[in-house]
Amino acid sequence: MGPVFDMESALATARSSVANKLSPLSNDDADLVATGALDSMAWVDVLVGIESATGIHDLGNPWPENRPKSIRVLAEMIHEAQNLPAGEEVRADGRLQTRADGRISIAGWAYSLGSRIMSAEQIERDLGLPLHKIRDGAGIHSVCLTVETEDELALAQRASEIALEMADVSIENIDLLVATSTTFLAYPSFAASLHSRLLLPETSGALDVGGACAGLIYSLSVAKSLLSMSSQAVALVVASEVHSRRLNAPDVPGEFRGLFGDGACALVLTKGGDAERNGKLSLREFVSGCSGTFASSLGVKVTANGSLGVEFKGEQLAHAALTQMDRIIGTLETLSSKPRNEVDYFALHQPNPRVVEILAERAKISLDRVPVISRTSGNLGSVTCGVSLCQALTSLRANGVQSQTSLIFMAAVAPGLIWGGTYWN
Repeated sequence: MGPVFDMESALATARSSVANKLSPLSNDDADLVATGALDSMAWVDVLVGIESATGIHDLGNPWPENRPKSIRVLAEMIHEAQNLPAGEEVRADGRLQTRADGRISIAGWAYSLGSRIMSAEQIERDLGLPLHKIRDGAGIHSVCLTVETEDELALAQRASEIALEMADVSIENIDLLVATSTTFLAYPSFAASLHSRLLLPETSGALDVGGACAGLIYSLSVAKSLLSMSSQAVALVVASEVHSRRLNAPDVPGEFRGLFGDGACALVLTKGGDAERNGKLSLREFVSGCSGTFASSLGVKVTANGSLGVEFKGEQLAHAALTQMDRIIGTLETLSSKPRNEVDYFALHQPNPRVVEILAERAKISLDRVPVISRTSGNLGSVTCGVSLCQALTSLRANGVQSQTSLIFMAAVAPGLIWGGTYWN
């Protein structure tokens, strides 16, 4: 920050900068551009000169629509900027936001699962599967399914409201909604529908991101990119899946249907320089790709008669997922400059608990550092690694150790074989 100016000093600075471009000097309240006293290039030069003299970053960028480009307004903006609390700045709409330093941190998180809990034994009976196929074969003890009054929007709304309350962020301050869902099949899209359900401001953007089981990681990447290159300060990232109503067709294999549960998660991302000071974890680099060699391992299509066609090669898909997630973890080690034995938690996609157990053994990571949510909820698709992240963050906070020294790896694979990963610290 530069030296603090009082109003008279601010007026003197503004007059001096304008005087270099204009003579004789207009009165303090005249709109210098509207009156033709300065052209657009000269106006930019004035702003640059003031920034250089005061140390203010991005003065008047963009210029508030309801304020004239006058000497007095320039002086007021100098005064406002120099007297803000450290790390804050005024947006064009008059709202305060944290000054960006390239850091995108997580301020709130929550998840919501389907209210109906079904045991593995009940799933096996209902789907005509061999006894212990789900419990012993896949390691799933129960799944969480929606009741009649719950759908993707209801679950997402519930998670979002809890996450926003934790972050102490009001609906009016959300600049961007980034959402992902494989099971929401309607127009308007999931993001637009959730935007309406949450009563977000009309100026809050809403967009959908694909990626199936890797959709949350791709959504985080999109949200971080958009926050980093704009004046927007707060993003709500949401994933929601209700598999129980999409995979209930009789021609969908029972050993596939029985693995999935219903749920949603919500993450509140904020931009600013207070992350380290407040012990918030920041979202770091991403890695992503698509290994088409394994594309035939899983495919789901809507057929001509409207039924759901599923091609599922379980062993091949599990092998591909294990191999790729181990590679993602290795890449994240390189990006973070931290070995996996120093990672506090691994928030991973979980096709089923058995796959997670094999991965932990192969990757030489302790299962104690992998919140295995799929054991009691089933595979939640894009929501899985999000719920795992929420549990990891809650554990760090409960133990009083959440800080910039904490480290969480995220990794997910999806049909295609699309894959992605990132880390927080």
